[in-house]
Amino acid sequence: MPNGAYQVSEEPRQRMHWQLGGSGWAEWLWSIEGSEQRVVASYVGPEVLGSFMGVVRDLLSGARSGFVTFFDEPGGARVFFNQTEGQVFVQIVGYPHLSEPQSWWKAADLLWAGRLPTARFADAFMAMVDELLDRYGTAGYRKRWGHDFPAEEWTALHTAHRLASHGGTNA
Repeated sequence: MPNGAYQVSEEPRQRMHWQLGGSGWAEWLWSIEGSEQRVVASYVGPEVLGSFMGVVRDLLSGARSGFVTFFDEPGGARVFFNQTEGQVFVQIVGYPHLSEPQSWWKAADLLWAGRLPTARFADAFMAMVDELLDRYGTAGYRKRWGHDFPAEEWTALHTAHRLASHGGTNA
């Protein structure tokens, strides 16, 4: 594991940003405790933001684990989540060839791992999507990404976040 790749914090300083590149390219940027994480997504996995919303929704609803796949031809990354007692353990793992499942773990590279409060992670994620919508709107998102904004997933995440904020979760 790289130096400083594992972090534990009760109240980490963090910020997330979803940067839309040209058609079919995006980056998830996560600044946490002085560490900068950058994960690239391509049109090969156009549902990545919606999938990410679904995982955050599930964590807020009490799920114990989940993952999101970011395709960055030919490789990519998976972000794994394991939750217990209101804390989520996040691992970002890079793969040189996601199209070759037999070699995933032989060539996998742990890029970052750490634990933080699930609610704080979710709050930062919500702020990131709000910022994305403020900047592009749903029409601008479609124009830049080439696919529709995942509105149904966003609505479901909003509901889960509201319930969790009012004590309505098992997490």
